[in-house]
Order: sequence, then structure tokens, then C-alpha cells
Amino acid sequence: MKFERFVVGMLESNSYIIYDEHSLEALVIDPGDESQTLLKYIQKNSLKVQGIVLTHYHYDHIGAVEEIKKKYDCSVYIHKKDAIGLKTPEINHSVGGYRRPVAITADKLVSDGDQIQAGEVILEVIHTPGHTHGSMCLRVVNENIIFTGDTIFDDDLGRTDLEDGSEGEMKRSIVNKVSKWPDDIVIYPGHADHATMAYVRKKNMEFLSLLK
Repeated sequence: MKFERFVVGMLESNSYIIYDEHSLEALVIDPGDESQTLLKYIQKNSLKVQGIVLTHYHYDHIGAVEEIKKKYDCSVYIHKKDAIGLKTPEINHSVGGYRRPVAITADKLVSDGDQIQAGEVILEVIHTPGHTHGSMCLRVVNENIIFTGDTIFDDDLGRTDLEDGSEGEMKRSIVNKVSKWPDDIVIYPGHADHATMAYVRKKNMEFLSLLK
């Protein structure tokens, strides 16, 4: 298993391409913008894109979905509770501040515990509502890696003041799920740098405040 991070768009969102080194089957996580950058990497490495996996529907995580889907005719995955937001520009905030409205109908709606596979790479869905009702993290099966979207960052948590955000849901996600992750888990968030859960437990004050 290999993966690469790309920092894309005005809000410097993290997009990840994860793939099986043997079959070259790949998944693209949160292609937020700069489709040509992502497509160039895919083509250079002869990857076979099997799917696009979205941790949530906000525009800074979905801007390059249409171009990649058109090129590779692959399925778009999102949690079932974020499906409406993905296809509604007024909800995903692609109207106004973005260069064009984005309206995408997902091919596959997933739930907590579902698995998404490309070759030997398996992502397990962890439903972590709070940033949106359908926000999810993606655990790489048999690896100490979790892609966390905008649920949790190295030293912060995702905002809950946008449409579909909920402080109550965020607290439950952190207390009941994220706080249970072992220290050696490495989180790869939707913005900023990766970190171990050991680091998060020492430095992330918002995370710690919800555990009191």
C-alpha cells in the first residue's frame, strides 16, 4: 500500500491518492481542486482509479470529482447522510465563493462499518458526524492510518457552525470513537499536517476539552 498527499485549492485542502502497489488499483480521497495535478500523478504512476471517496460534501473537498470521474468512469462514495449536500450547491457552499456550482450525485452511499476496496487496499468507514451529519473517517485496514477529513486535525477539530454541523454530534464522535483510537494511530486530516494520536492527546486542546 502506498499513498500520496496533495494540498489543493484556495483553502489548502488535503487530497490523498492511495493504491495497491501490485495491482495499481487506486482510490482518490477528497479531490478538492486542481484536477490536473491529481490526474498527472495518476497517469504518471499508471494507476487504475476504482473510486472517489469523500469524507464529507463541502466544496473544498469535492471540486475535482467530476473531472476524475469523467476520466476514469469510477464510482463516487459518500456517507448516506451527506448525499443531499453533495448534490446541492447551496448546501455544499460551491455557490458564491467558488468558481462554479458543484452538484454531484453519488454512486455509492455508505454507512458506518462499510468497506471500500481497491486491490488489497481496504478502507473501513467510521461515521463521525459533527462537521456534517455524514462526516466520516476512513481507516486503512491492517495499517495504523486513519484519514479523518474535517473531523479532527493535529491541533484542532472541524467547525460545527456550518449547515449540518452539530456540537453535540461532534462531542459524541470524539468521545465514543476518536478518543478510543490507540496512540500509534496516525491521522491524516483534510487540512494541515498528519499526527499520531499520542500527539493529539498532548497538543489538541479542543479534543481534550470534549473529554472532560
